[in-house]
Amino acid sequence: MRSPQLHAVGFDFKNMDALTKAAFDGGVRGVNKAPGFALIGAYSDPSGARLAFLQRKGQAVNVSAGLRSEATYRAQVIRFTDLLARVAVYSPGEDGGLLAQFLAMVDDPIAYEQHELGPGGGFSIIQALQVGALAMDVEVFADEAAFQASDAARVGAMLMEPRSMVSPSLMGLQAASITIEEATPTLLMAAVVEAVEVRRNELSGVDFQYVRASSIIDLTLAVPMEHPVEPGNVVHGTFYATANAGTWDRNAG
Repeated sequence: MRSPQLHAVGFDFKNMDALTKAAFDGGVRGVNKAPGFALIGAYSDPSGARLAFLQRKGQAVNVSAGLRSEATYRAQVIRFTDLLARVAVYSPGEDGGLLAQFLAMVDDPIAYEQHELGPGGGFSIIQALQVGALAMDVEVFADEAAFQASDAARVGAMLMEPRSMVSPSLMGLQAASITIEEATPTLLMAAVVEAVEVRRNELSGVDFQYVRASSIIDLTLAVPMEHPVEPGNVVHGTFYATANAGTWDRNAG
């Protein structure tokens, strides 16, 4: 079994059944009463890696990778599917300005009511939303100058900055060029590494890199070991955006 999202946080198992069994043996926390759902829960690894489990009654279990992040923001969240949300993050203070908006997978959907995505729709305000991203298909550059001199920095006529972020599905939804069913939490992003720590996923025994990085916002990245990084590097490519309101952290113990 090879999933870029799962691999980014070290959940390398031979198949999904083995991963699911190991997670439930390790301790999945969840809620028992959610209308329309048979299961909403998560396994939180000491490394910061997370697995989100969601099952609607009569359907198969959906398993998604997540990440406990040290970067938090006051945010407006519109969850418009079971796990996908439009996230808008703001600078500190009640009058803080908009910093970025993108689509993300929320590993704790019970923290946000579901709303229609569109003008006049409802939303949730989260005071400390954790924001992270899982590396899927990335390149590492020595520094900002090396990135800007590379072909990777050129997208058509546009020159990407070493700190840049685009949510293609959000743009597609805003342009009505894709449907909600086609939307994903994929980001095209460049970020400068501020600090890196090698952590071991205790469930699998696989190491990954827990990276504090600066893009158009500060966020936490999970980068697999085959892409070694150090402070000052630029990581560029596609990422899987994740977010959570700290639900499973508050229920730990």
